[in-house]
Amino acid sequence: MKTTAALTLTLCLLPLALRAAEMPANSSMVIKELTVETAAGTPVDRGFILAHTDTRVGDELDRAAVSRDLKSLLDTGRFAQMDVRVEPLPDGIRLVYVAKTKVRLAEPLIISGAGELRESKIRDLMGLQRGDLISEHVLGTKAGAVRREYLKRRYPEVKLRFKIEDVDAAAGLVRVVMLIEEGPRAHVGGLRFTGNDHVPAEELERVFDLPSALNPLDWFKKKRYDREEIAEARLGVRDIYLDHGFLDVEVSPARVERDEEGNYVIAIDVTEGIKYRFGKVAVEGVTLFPAPEIHRHVTVLTGDTAARSEVGRTIQLIQDYYGSRGYLGSSVTPRLTPDLLRGSVDVHFQVREGALTRVRNIIIRGNTRTRDKVIRRELLVEPGDVYDAVRVRRSERIVQNLGFFSTVRSHTKPTALDDQRDLQFEVEEKRTGNVMLGAGFSSVDNLIGFLELTQGNFDLTGWPYFTGGGQKLKLRAQFGSTRSDYQLSFTEPWFLDRKLSLGTDIFRNEVSYDDYDVKRTGFSVGVGKALPFGNRLDTRYRLERAEIRDVADTNEYFYVDNPEEPYVFDSEEDTIKSSIRLSLTHDSRNNPFVPTRGTRITTFGSLAGGPLGFDTDIYALGIRAKQYLPLWFGHTVSLFGRAEIVENYGDTDEVPLADRLFIGGGRTIRGFEYRDVGPKVFRIDNGLVDTRAVGGESLAMASVEYTAPVIQGIRWALFYDMGNVWREAYDFDFGSYASAWGTGVRLDMPGFPIRIDYAWALEKDSELTQEDRWTIWIGYDY
Repeated sequence: MKTTAALTLTLCLLPLALRAAEMPANSSMVIKELTVETAAGTPVDRGFILAHTDTRVGDELDRAAVSRDLKSLLDTGRFAQMDVRVEPLPDGIRLVYVAKTKVRLAEPLIISGAGELRESKIRDLMGLQRGDLISEHVLGTKAGAVRREYLKRRYPEVKLRFKIEDVDAAAGLVRVVMLIEEGPRAHVGGLRFTGNDHVPAEELERVFDLPSALNPLDWFKKKRYDREEIAEARLGVRDIYLDHGFLDVEVSPARVERDEEGNYVIAIDVTEGIKYRFGKVAVEGVTLFPAPEIHRHVTVLTGDTAARSEVGRTIQLIQDYYGSRGYLGSSVTPRLTPDLLRGSVDVHFQVREGALTRVRNIIIRGNTRTRDKVIRRELLVEPGDVYDAVRVRRSERIVQNLGFFSTVRSHTKPTALDDQRDLQFEVEEKRTGNVMLGAGFSSVDNLIGFLELTQGNFDLTGWPYFTGGGQKLKLRAQFGSTRSDYQLSFTEPWFLDRKLSLGTDIFRNEVSYDDYDVKRTGFSVGVGKALPFGNRLDTRYRLERAEIRDVADTNEYFYVDNPEEPYVFDSEEDTIKSSIRLSLTHDSRNNPFVPTRGTRITTFGSLAGGPLGFDTDIYALGIRAKQYLPLWFGHTVSLFGRAEIVENYGDTDEVPLADRLFIGGGRTIRGFEYRDVGPKVFRIDNGLVDTRAVGGESLAMASVEYTAPVIQGIRWALFYDMGNVWREAYDFDFGSYASAWGTGVRLDMPGFPIRIDYAWALEKDSELTQEDRWTIWIGYDY
């Protein structure tokens, strides 16, 4: 409506100016008469016009005032078009308002020509009811939703027209007939580039985001033909060339052709021009800081490929230098001077230095549910600080990463003092509660189902909606043929209004192994503190009851590594363990779910029993480390190492079975039965050897994995695993280990990632260790 109003004002003032120019120079421009004409629709009385305008009979003609009056009339929403005409009179002028009023819909929308969409669906998309005001502009705007739905269903040539027919002209009632020409159904079948001698077509095709026949996720969808998307992709092709130094590149508008199957083929012609390199580089306008200090932030180097992204990077670095020191309004303008003969381009960065500015007040707007303090405590700037553009931008990112808002923007507002500004953050709330229900299969847990309820912006005291406090609440239930897990978790990220996270969990886990069942019930409470440089310190207290039930066989067994030493599975085990755990984590990964670079290292120590009481006196120490090394084109090598020990002390004679270390199978050493690598016991029954894993007190393993992207969301993997578990604590015998290599696929579906591996055993820790080549498991590799 605003665009239409502006256009109407421009068009209507043009005849007014022409009429005024035609009048004699000595003619009076005093308004003697003011009248109204109706071009179409229902009549409008003079009183309505006067009620919404300021111009009156007797006034001198003021073109600016008339423009404001026309805008005011259009803003009433009653008019489809409003014009003004100036007519000369013997002693002045007559001002005539020419109004084209909107009409009202007398009956439901009539639809003709629809085939793909139901008429009821089209009416819902149009959203028109009896009595609604109608104009060509309104109909065109409403039709946008119908057009988008047709494009979504791959009808690129759909045409929509409207006929407005009078029902009662005096009352301004009409019927609207919507005429639809759907055209043929088609999708984008391919791309064809010509002239791209220096940039491969595969690189250019990425900006079009076409479905791939290799990606199962794309098998059930087709790329629709959308003119706007194709125009955007054409600009993306140009951007790629600019980053390759082809500054004179010309990319033709896409030609859309049909192939033999009737699908669209997008043809694009490229005129590359020459490839430029950077020539002379200079920075001008620097007075507040030493010039060499600014030059340190220039990444554009003489002789390098003249990539536009490097120019942009230098601009951002110089602006950040000034912005982080409080010089608000500083800007950098590049001036590029190409030399076609030398194939080089000189770059001059013109710096405009801003003024030193402080933050007066910080204002939060748009947080309808989230409390102000939940946002303010995350900000890196405070009232009275020198305005730091870098910290403000980081604050935006931190608040955005809370997950409470769809958009976070900041801007400054002037104050009465030139050297102070108010800083305002505009946020837009989004849904923070989720319900997830799903099912799956893994080679360890077999069939599984899960239900998860989460609220990421929970408020324990926020009756009646319990949202807006920035706390985390999660209720998860997972159940299957061999496992059931139930967990209720609550996290307060700012405990005691400090950057301390307080987390509590109530849990119950039941797992059925081949030899026995384990059930754990309990709760834990912990406090964590983020430290500089990606480090974190966590302390957690845990109280749990561990029960071993349904032991399959309580006969006498013997250790494989010492056949003279007997072992008997107790018929039942029921213990209560009180423990505390301290861990230090360093995490520099670039992505917590599918990282391609960085390191994650966790060291921990735990103590159970002793001064903490109850049945189990054991302690544990361990370290886990994973390094991600990027290679090329998204290929990544990851290195993983893990070492742990657990040992009894005090009144506990041996480490309980439920607390021992096990290894083998998914997430540890693939290619072997789950938990089957390490200490085992055996017995002979009717000539058959029956073995069971009993775990140990020392564990060490290592893994290397190479992954390469196949298409978006799918990666191929090649891996090698090795390791073992030993009976006694600190008894690491690296001459005895199991190892395997294999290949697999990673389906990186958000929220439900799947890992499928096939492995071949290379070495066994024992001849009795069982192999299992297939491993299927669900979850991210943390």
